[in-house]
Amino acid sequence: MAKPGCPEKCENVDVPYPFGIGPGCYLDRPFEITCNHSSNSTPIPFLTSRRNHVLNISLDHYVRVNSFAYVRCFNKSEKQPLEYVGYNWDQHFSYSETENWLIAIGCNIFAYMTDRNSEMTSRNSEMYISGCASLCNGTSNFVDPAPSCSGNGCCQATIPKDITSFGLYIDMLNPVNSLFSGNSICGISFVADKNFNGFNMFNVSNYTDSQVVGGAPVVLDWTVGNMSCHEATGNLSNYACKDNSDCINSTRGRGYQCRCSSGYRGNPYLPNGCQGVGIGAAILILVAIGIWLSNKLRERKRNQIKKMFFERNGGFLLQQQISSTKGNVEKTKLYSKEDLEKATDNFNGSRVLGKGGLGTVYKGMLSDGSIVAVKKSNNVDESQVGQFINEVIILSQVNHRNIVKLLGCCLETEVPILVYEYVSNGTLSHHLHDEGKVSTISWNKRLQIAGEVAGALAYLHSYASTAIFHRDIKSSNILLDENYRAVVSDFGLSRSIPLNKTHKTTFVGGTFGYLDPEYFHSGQLTDKSDVYAFGVVLVELLTGEEAVSSSFSRSSKSLVIHFQSSMKQNYLFEILETLVMNEGQKEEILAVAKLAERCLKLSGSERPSMIDVAANLDQLRRIQAQPLLVQNDQDNYGTVNGSIIDKDAEDGEEQSLLQQNCSVIEMSYSYTMDTVTEDSQDHVRIL
Repeated sequence: MAKPGCPEKCENVDVPYPFGIGPGCYLDRPFEITCNHSSNSTPIPFLTSRRNHVLNISLDHYVRVNSFAYVRCFNKSEKQPLEYVGYNWDQHFSYSETENWLIAIGCNIFAYMTDRNSEMTSRNSEMYISGCASLCNGTSNFVDPAPSCSGNGCCQATIPKDITSFGLYIDMLNPVNSLFSGNSICGISFVADKNFNGFNMFNVSNYTDSQVVGGAPVVLDWTVGNMSCHEATGNLSNYACKDNSDCINSTRGRGYQCRCSSGYRGNPYLPNGCQGVGIGAAILILVAIGIWLSNKLRERKRNQIKKMFFERNGGFLLQQQISSTKGNVEKTKLYSKEDLEKATDNFNGSRVLGKGGLGTVYKGMLSDGSIVAVKKSNNVDESQVGQFINEVIILSQVNHRNIVKLLGCCLETEVPILVYEYVSNGTLSHHLHDEGKVSTISWNKRLQIAGEVAGALAYLHSYASTAIFHRDIKSSNILLDENYRAVVSDFGLSRSIPLNKTHKTTFVGGTFGYLDPEYFHSGQLTDKSDVYAFGVVLVELLTGEEAVSSSFSRSSKSLVIHFQSSMKQNYLFEILETLVMNEGQKEEILAVAKLAERCLKLSGSERPSMIDVAANLDQLRRIQAQPLLVQNDQDNYGTVNGSIIDKDAEDGEEQSLLQQNCSVIEMSYSYTMDTVTEDSQDHVRIL
């Protein structure tokens, strides 16, 4: 708290009033601080009257300055000790007896202080006030500098109270035995701050002559005025203590100090410098109330924003859908924004599992240590909000081991977020098509995956009285776990349709290469659209090719057209992936190919249902386990140039090879149901 309009600092030293820098900024001449700007170095504050480097100033009436040290060297020709007198301060400053030591460094020396305020002037008459002896082991006159004054070659002693000046002397102990021919013995003595630990800077072997050298920090007490408090209050024009302060007489003679009165804090030497603690407390209370109100308003605003996002993200629609949904609907958990930000490292790009048209999926870890997949929508337009809510409603109603499990959602964020079970082994597309990656999914695993996806779709299509059409079946929406169990995901485009009905839509959703041509042209949505897309996935499993690829003929980049052409020209086995050719039986491969061909019929009415598809694949896997049941039917199939052809293809009746050959399996085989539950609406769930 400098005087208004005056510099507050020099270098990094605060300069509070009554000290000051520049005319009119200090109380009296002894308190003037010079901020040395004469060199290119960092400015250094000095007490102008004494040229002592100021280290810090405290309104607790301490000032810390750099002092000096006295070096005394002895030889045979010097019989009398040399004194140095110059440790003098005026009445405003005194050496603090609680903060300083008298220190001596050397071998076999005695350092002592005398009172220079004595009216007697002769040295023999001066009053001895403090001293200590520094001894060394042996007869060496060399002292290694130490990090502390530990006793060997160094001593320290307390100093008297409230001394403003003193004489400092160094004498030799037993000089006859201590002096060596041609050598000089030196000692160093100084007063220093009790916290001083820079003893390494003093090495007596560096000196040969008596001198004054740079010393150590010393702490001074300071007072104002040259009169007592009683005298000062009678002369108000020179009275230094301002409002709300008390005057305290100096304990060492004339002069006094000012301190803020009880209940006040600040600078007692400045007008209005002492402020009431009660006022400070009131200010703190007001600040605390302001902070509380600010936090409440901020929280209210956050809640309003959350409510706005909740409504915009379809929260009310979700509540209506759940409340109006009949049957047992598992309620999803509502996660907070903070939960999901922490789980995904604030949606860090390194956590991305995949990106799609509707959003980005991140890998996350919840506070309980469970790993999840967090899907964050790309945009917040109304159409995608509807798709998001649709996905929540659909997945909250299904319970199937091959359909991704929805754990919860977050509606209070700018974009809606879904939390799913984490499926660890990537997508089927990744395993089949990633550049530079050779697929290692065996033929048996491919049949397993096909059967599991077909079973999941059969479950969706025949669920209760309301069928669920996925509308975006593709290899990138089929997840695999560590055991290659297939899990159908991404229900953003799905629709719930009453059984035995179709759905007309003006928006055709899906992915090019998997899109049902009939649905594309008519806009008529049926379960056969999923059958078509599944047929494309079957062809991917057979060929290892993508649904759309530049490796096909110039006329078309479609895998479906490429496959259908190969089937028509009996070139099926020329387009198969090598692994499939090496591991699969030709009859099995042809059965899957014929099933895919039926799924890819232009007319949806000619395609099988997903229950039929799942049953066919299940039969094929059963026959794999019982190879004796498989017999070649030479009446219906033959070979031409190494290719298997269907002799009955021209009569238009397409039945699966398995249904032709396996009489031991019922022709009217229905999809196996492990558990069947019914509700009041006679809804059936296949689990």
